Amino acid sequence: MNKSFDIIGNIAIVKFSEGATLKEKKKDAELLMRKNKHIFSVFEKRGKISGEERIPDVKWIAGKRSSVTLHRENGCVFKVDVRKVFFTPRLSNERMRVVSQIKSGEEVLDMFAGVGPYTIPAAKRAKEVCSIDINRDAVALLKENLKLNHIHNVRVFCGDSKKVVKRFEIKFDRIIMNYPLDAEAFLDAAISVLKSPGKIHFYSFVSMHGESDMKEKMDMIRKHFIGKKIKIERFYAGEIAPNIVRTCFDITVLGRNTVSNQARDMLV
Repeated sequence: MNKSFDIIGNIAIVKFSEGATLKEKKKDAELLMRKNKHIFSVFEKRGKISGEERIPDVKWIAGKRSSVTLHRENGCVFKVDVRKVFFTPRLSNERMRVVSQIKSGEEVLDMFAGVGPYTIPAAKRAKEVCSIDINRDAVALLKENLKLNHIHNVRVFCGDSKKVVKRFEIKFDRIIMNYPLDAEAFLDAAISVLKSPGKIHFYSFVSMHGESDMKEKMDMIRKHFIGKKIKIERFYAGEIAPNIVRTCFDITVLGRNTVSNQARDMLV
């Protein structure tokens, strides 16, 4: 068995070796559950996350057939359906890195909230959080998770973030954009509801073959902030494929810049 697997609650999501038969997968899955008594179900990761709703491509292999589990992270509990919503435990530390920056009194926007792994810990620190997701199953689970965690300062919206933010009459101190596949398409919408000063946590996939891809990403970000003074800090949030890393660009808008759009890059 390929040793690459994630554990979400009591479910293991396994990337099996290419060419493995179903019989071999079941045998390896049973062994995994025997060695890890808290794992009740094993699902196979078959392909990439697909579409705007970020629906996983997984298949049940062994154990309980239920795809629903409770996952605990950073003092919070999340109900997750691994068939219907995107959730990765690999971003646990990254989520806390972002959330730990939130100050009391902040108004936060989570543009791709999922089941709430950013929203719920953020709500424990912020004045209010507005959370959006286009996946109806994710939104339903997020509402359940708010109740499970006794959170009352979150407003939840189901729909396309670009359209939803047009209805807002407030602006936000901080915006979280964890949609690395195509967050750029939503960046202008985010900027339109960001306070100045304010901060955006913008995620993107970046190739590690030289610095050309990183430079393109940085140039792209700058183009969206013409006329504003910004600072960009880069944080690597884990490798998702050989030489491809999930990168968070922490973009701080410092105010207007009447001369030119200047960005200071800090590699962390």
